[in-house]
Amino acid sequence: MKNLLCFIFLLPFALHSQSNIRAWYAQGQVWIVWETQFPYPETYAIYKHDQPFTVTTEATIIGRPFAYEYLPGTFYVQTGNPDITYTIPLPDGSTYTLLKDEALFVETTMDNGSAYYAVTEWGNTAVVPGVNSTSSAVIFNYDPVNDPVNCHLQLTNTIPSGHVIKWYNLWLLGRQDESTGRPDYPVMANAFKNGMPAMFIVSESGTMDTTGNRRIPATHWLHGGGGTANGTLPNRFLALNISPVLGISVSHNDDFYHLVQTDTGAVGSSSRTAWFGWTRAHNPFNPGFQAAPGDTIINYTQRRILWINQWLIRNYRVDPGRVALQGYSMGSAGVSALAKAYPNLFSTVCAFNNGYRRVFEETIVAIQGTVEDNLPTNLLNRNNENIGINEVFDLNTPLSNARDYPLFRTWAGKNDQNDRMHWGPDLVEQYIKADSLGWGMQISWDERPHTYDSLYFHWIYGLSYIVQTYRDNLAYQELFSSKQSFPAFFNHRLDHKNNDPGTGIQGINMGDGDNWGTWGGFHNWDLSTLVDEPARWEVTAWLTTNAPFQHDITTDVYLTADLAIRKPQEFKPGPGIQLDWKVSDLLTNEVLQNGVITTGEDSLVILPAINVYQESAHRVRITVTPATTSVDGSKNEYHPFQLVRLAPNPSGREASLMINSNHEIKSDLLLIHNGQVIGSINTSLHQGENDISLETFSEIPPGLYFIQIRTKDSIDVVKWLKSGN
Repeated sequence: MKNLLCFIFLLPFALHSQSNIRAWYAQGQVWIVWETQFPYPETYAIYKHDQPFTVTTEATIIGRPFAYEYLPGTFYVQTGNPDITYTIPLPDGSTYTLLKDEALFVETTMDNGSAYYAVTEWGNTAVVPGVNSTSSAVIFNYDPVNDPVNCHLQLTNTIPSGHVIKWYNLWLLGRQDESTGRPDYPVMANAFKNGMPAMFIVSESGTMDTTGNRRIPATHWLHGGGGTANGTLPNRFLALNISPVLGISVSHNDDFYHLVQTDTGAVGSSSRTAWFGWTRAHNPFNPGFQAAPGDTIINYTQRRILWINQWLIRNYRVDPGRVALQGYSMGSAGVSALAKAYPNLFSTVCAFNNGYRRVFEETIVAIQGTVEDNLPTNLLNRNNENIGINEVFDLNTPLSNARDYPLFRTWAGKNDQNDRMHWGPDLVEQYIKADSLGWGMQISWDERPHTYDSLYFHWIYGLSYIVQTYRDNLAYQELFSSKQSFPAFFNHRLDHKNNDPGTGIQGINMGDGDNWGTWGGFHNWDLSTLVDEPARWEVTAWLTTNAPFQHDITTDVYLTADLAIRKPQEFKPGPGIQLDWKVSDLLTNEVLQNGVITTGEDSLVILPAINVYQESAHRVRITVTPATTSVDGSKNEYHPFQLVRLAPNPSGREASLMINSNHEIKSDLLLIHNGQVIGSINTSLHQGENDISLETFSEIPPGLYFIQIRTKDSIDVVKWLKSGN
């Protein structure tokens, strides 16, 4: 994922390279415009003072933009038009399009007042009113409610698919204290990058409907390390069908301009933040700067995407419940990190060619530190501890206090040899862990390499959408809502009928697992009939047998997986609550499976070994309700146990578990602490009383544990307060 964008400006030889400076206030920001000339200075310095001044030492520096920033460098690169200039607001509500060789810096106001502004080539100190300084003070306001900071349209065009493409820009507020932003505009850069421009592109579907107060879905797209926002428009990247149908797609740009050291000297580079951010102390003007212990990585880039999302909700009538994330390569890590950090904001995540590893390339290491350093970020875990940057990008470390992730779909290729995103044992290990934790992952793999020179592998077999899986289409993501719970099918790998990704060896036809397959990718459920009420949760589910693309259709009559209810809206029974569950045929109401379970410490509802059938055989209705268990602990007629009791409790090594079973049955006893399985006992129970010693667990430290008793049809949970040994 090396940088493809490099925008280098020559240092000037003219004494005066700025003149005719003007400034005005509009929409929460001060807009400072001046005339420049080629060869363009590498950087300018922007100064401010409440009184007229003639030398820069009398004023405060508020910004130092690179030429790539005070001129629209990223627009030059992505439009191919060297004559494009910024379009900015005027005080009267109209807009001004800068002339060729006019430069721009934007200050976000933090109070009411007035000031004089000056612009000098970096290193110069002379200030001449009317030349490189404003002749009069600029009056500015601070009114986040009535005059908030805005995004600004730069370019509009329509592409052959009929989508209207709108290019926007915003200019960031940069401060060293990331908590001191405006109510309407957070800090999205450190002070060195105050005024940094950032662009994004909105692709509007021709069929979106906002009449009658209707709201539309939005899908945010994050490009890979060698890509750009312009590369993820609906008519680009045809290997993936990223065309919105009901709403909009939003193509973001990860574009962080700073000096880097090369063998030939320091050059400017529009490198990457890996869709997260950079250290608080990072100095973009020092090509030798290296992030080091003692610094903290702030999620500046994540903050920008979140703010843009809120802006779209206000200005595009985006439905806040139907906001999805998609990303490729580096972007897949970006959407995963964003969804883990802010899971309640997003409905579903689609991550392509993912590796869930830290970035190793030099330009990103310079701003985020090394893998060995694992610098802390400003994100906090459930114990209120700072999360390291390495953990930000893995698949299974929560980055918030929320219990549940959004619905995840991940795709990877067994021929992927990319440095960061390659297929390997650690990736398969992450998949296995995710499948065991019940996040709600639909994990898929096939023969794809990292980039698509050809499209003849299983999940993508050509450029047409009818010979690709529908599950990765952007339009499919538009159907899901973060305000709706979902059945998180998991433990797919335990069903021998399911596919096997192997051990992580690269290449195919090597006897290491299946060349292509999925864990959960055949499972479907009816979004329109899902019931989520205080006393009932219900979903209709099936395996795909009707799809244009043959590989979306399972060849198995049924598949077995556990089911966790994720993101429940109303059905929240609490910890240690017994629940009845059943699986019935949708047409005949025949009960196919049933049992009683008890919720765990985190109140998660888990149903064991649920069989879901091909749609042509059964659509099944899965129902969960409060149990009809009597207060004395006896179970209903479907449950294999009459009584489960642990005694003594609290206890040490002498504890035993008594289970009164209705019949002979095999069971697994799982010891759970802080939501993780830390030990197990496999046992066969006979009919009647069974006394099971917990001597196996005697060496664990004192604390609160849960013992989960699992059979093929049921789960029971008992609390164990472990005392000394």
